[in-house]
Amino acid sequence: MHGPDSGNLMIYYNDKIMVIDFKVFKTQSYKFFIDEELCEIIVKKHKKKRTYHYEFKFDTKTQTAYNIRRKKVIKKSNIKGIITMIVVPLLLAAAVFAYIKLREGYLDKQLKQHPKDAWAKVRVIKKGFSDFYETFYHFEKEDGEIISSKLRSMTAPPTTPHGLPLKNGDMFKVKYADGYEFYNNINYNQPDDRTAIEMIKRVAVTHLQHNQGRIHQELLCEVQAAYDIDGMKGLANIYHQKTEAGDNNRHNKDAYLRMTRDTPFQNAFEKCYDEKVWE
Repeated sequence: MHGPDSGNLMIYYNDKIMVIDFKVFKTQSYKFFIDEELCEIIVKKHKKKRTYHYEFKFDTKTQTAYNIRRKKVIKKSNIKGIITMIVVPLLLAAAVFAYIKLREGYLDKQLKQHPKDAWAKVRVIKKGFSDFYETFYHFEKEDGEIISSKLRSMTAPPTTPHGLPLKNGDMFKVKYADGYEFYNNINYNQPDDRTAIEMIKRVAVTHLQHNQGRIHQELLCEVQAAYDIDGMKGLANIYHQKTEAGDNNRHNKDAYLRMTRDTPFQNAFEKCYDEKVWE
């Protein structure tokens, strides 16, 4: 209770007088305890008029015994909240990862126990006028059903995992198991005969460009020898002969030099050259 004319102020709670003050004609604040909670009532005088308004709030900043205990509880609760925010997503991620791994393990087991082979044909689609490509492949099961799969989107012309350029119509061996066809394994190390010849030609063009002035017959036989001794991996070593190891840790200039200096490569090269394979 506050009399604007007399200025007398009395604050009470549940019939218990908490504060008495007289001649309160300016802004004042009063603190008192209700049980263990420190409370504050602020009497605010209007600057121009002789009127007042009142604000009640809990003082949670003053270092009372109750506020100290409250801060400890809040801190502990916040720590629990942070731990929950971190741990729960991690547990969910771990559960999803474990499920994916278990499923992959089960599907891998099906592929090993009930393998079936087919030829997958690659289809490359450029998206509008951008540099993005989408790569698909499809294969036909023994019962005639066609299964389609999407490989990936990329910002450069599509390639095999070796970094060799892919074209529409390229074909590779694919392994699947009945009932789990959409979990299949395309093997880029096993092209069909036509694709192998096309890959050799594509790599030969690059090899000729990198070694202008050398005898074409020798260069073509080097490409053939690379394929004869190490298939698609050998072609990749030729194709990436100018690539630094930091850009491709498997197929690069070092891998190219090691391959071309090895005896198996030299033997395959001499056989190709002697038999005039590329004449």
